[in-house]
Amino acid sequence: MWEGGICIIETSVEKLNGIAHKLELHGYKWTKQRTMTLEVLLEKDSGYLTAEEIFMRIKSKYPQIGLSTVYRTLGLLNELHIVRKVTFNDKSTRFGLRDDDSDHLPPHLICKACGLIEKVNEDWLSELELHLRKEFGFQVFDYQLDFIGTYAECNENTCKKPNPSAP
Repeated sequence: MWEGGICIIETSVEKLNGIAHKLELHGYKWTKQRTMTLEVLLEKDSGYLTAEEIFMRIKSKYPQIGLSTVYRTLGLLNELHIVRKVTFNDKSTRFGLRDDDSDHLPPHLICKACGLIEKVNEDWLSELELHLRKEFGFQVFDYQLDFIGTYAECNENTCKKPNPSAP
């Protein structure tokens, strides 16, 4: 984010503090379980994870946590618009932190070979929204756009992505 010609980089700690404040404003406590769930989602390149994947990452550091606690935490964070709950074509429900700069869910690249899901910069979709409004009188409120295919590395069997055994 740029402010007055200076680049402001929001650290994980600042992001967690902002989320803690939002929880408190809505009458919720800042708990260890909520902190750990958000830390997993804030990890570099965590992308969209299933509740089970989040649970396994937390459980390695905090064995007392239960899967139902992770589900309840994700449900609350989704309700408060802190995380997004997304169901992709493989019917898996995944969670990722919301980008405060956008009202829309960003488009995704979904690799059929390795299962990697990457967000795509959505700036170019603003032009399409404007065109739809001008040409058809259609106001876009939201959209979900996924591009399903394979990366060149996956086609060449040199995939270095996180889940090379995905269907």
